[in-house]
Amino acid sequence: MNNPNITIKDVAKAANVSVATVSRVLNNKKNVSEEAIHAVNHAVEELGYSPNFINHDLHKAITGRILALICDPEPKSRIELLRGMQNAATAAKYNLLISSTGGDVELESRLLTMAAARVVDCTVLISPQLDNKTLVEFSRRCRLALCPKCTDVAKVLNVTIDNERAAFDAVSYLIGKGRRRIAMITSKERSNTVIDRENGYMRALEKAGIPYDSELVISGDLDEDSGELGCEILMSRPRRPNALFAVSDEAAFGAMKYAGSHGITVGRDLLVFGFDNIPAKDTLIPRLSTVEQPWALLGRTVIEKIIANLHEETFDRNTYILPHSLILRESTGD
Repeated sequence: MNNPNITIKDVAKAANVSVATVSRVLNNKKNVSEEAIHAVNHAVEELGYSPNFINHDLHKAITGRILALICDPEPKSRIELLRGMQNAATAAKYNLLISSTGGDVELESRLLTMAAARVVDCTVLISPQLDNKTLVEFSRRCRLALCPKCTDVAKVLNVTIDNERAAFDAVSYLIGKGRRRIAMITSKERSNTVIDRENGYMRALEKAGIPYDSELVISGDLDEDSGELGCEILMSRPRRPNALFAVSDEAAFGAMKYAGSHGITVGRDLLVFGFDNIPAKDTLIPRLSTVEQPWALLGRTVIEKIIANLHEETFDRNTYILPHSLILRESTGD
């Protein structure tokens, strides 16, 4: 975490270099050895030093580097997103550096502290796990964008979809198929994205006049095992659901696996709708209907917006909502 009590002199002492050398490294000046650069960057990370460059050095020391930091533990849906980011960065003659925290919030914070020390020009957090207050604080120290992230993070550039509306559309589609006993497999982790998708589920039920039934809602870890276990629990209810909305494709895959191995025909006895349109691990039959996020467009847009911020006196801290789509396949009888 950032330590406001650490000074540039502390960094110099820890790195065993002069204050002037630290300054040159942080400002990306030439005539600094690779050993000194490594020592200073290591000291910055270890000590949590975060100079407030944003006030006095906004347009200096352009490195030509953008950090894409994958912050959630599930990278499967990120390939197209990263491809879109890479294409946009290359077109603008920037190098895209990619790192992953595996969902480790402390590591996410440490890497952002390094970004605040101007090791890179700007950072895109992919599905950040840090709380909103911390994200806003880091946005004051470095050029920061979120993608995708719930839209309630004010004062931070944000490119995302409307998760609540996407879930509403998916569940409404199941209702339109004549299903009224619709279950949901969701996450124990209370992220804004998950909560938005839950709200979309409940709003669709409410609009259709279907009472909310807590017996039809199962919380897990959003992986295949949780989906399989969740489906087992749901199918043990006295009144089984005839449709299922999962807030992640992995959970939906697990549910379909359980159904298929227990004589439940997916697409007829049980309609299943997922979220994210990630590739199935194996050839999955029937194929999963799902909400698709425009990953490549999300990636391209966030890079274009954050690069534009490098050249503006006033930061663009708006939220950009891109369109989602429903991909209809055999799991919903299509």
